[in-house]
Amino acid sequence: MKLTTRAREGNPEVGAGSSRGFARSRQMADSLRAERLYSEKRPRDMLFRAIEEILKEQQPSGGFRILSRLTREAATRARLEGQRAGFEFTRWDTASKAVAKAMLSAGVFIAPDGRPIPAGITAQASHVARVLDGYQDMTEAYLLEVLIRRLRDVTTRDHLALAHALFRQFDHGVPLEDLEDRVVILLARLATRVELRDETYVPRTA
Repeated sequence: MKLTTRAREGNPEVGAGSSRGFARSRQMADSLRAERLYSEKRPRDMLFRAIEEILKEQQPSGGFRILSRLTREAATRARLEGQRAGFEFTRWDTASKAVAKAMLSAGVFIAPDGRPIPAGITAQASHVARVLDGYQDMTEAYLLEVLIRRLRDVTTRDHLALAHALFRQFDHGVPLEDLEDRVVILLARLATRVELRDETYVPRTA
């Protein structure tokens, strides 16, 4: 029986083509969890919006929030948005910390002096003025780079598994092919840091 796109999207195992494909995407998600970087797509998008809104609201007063406070407030705001939308999700604090860590590691948080806030012991106490344009793409591309560097065996055959690992909780109305396309677009952003060798993505050496 031929499955519709919606049926395939609703079943990660079928979408991946086999139980092996599902296991691969789960391995990728577990790798991000081990780095405390994993977040489901819909909560991630809500947290992105919350962070961006908070930073825009603070600009007129110049009362910059430190990163730790920004992360907490974003969790609260995203939780309220989820409740209004009838979205059942309980791990907002964990998700907000994962998203903030990914954004920090991707270098998208900008300090009042215009410089990216570096990851490190001072990061949580650093004032955040804004985020870079394209911060969402930069952050999600960073997550792909983490998987490539950590797993060391990500190939061109893994595009679907990558899509499931990063985006499988996304709106089921989005065709699966579009999510695969997003993966390759994000991979293209990594061209200066990742190269393709015999169909395997390999981190570039300095």
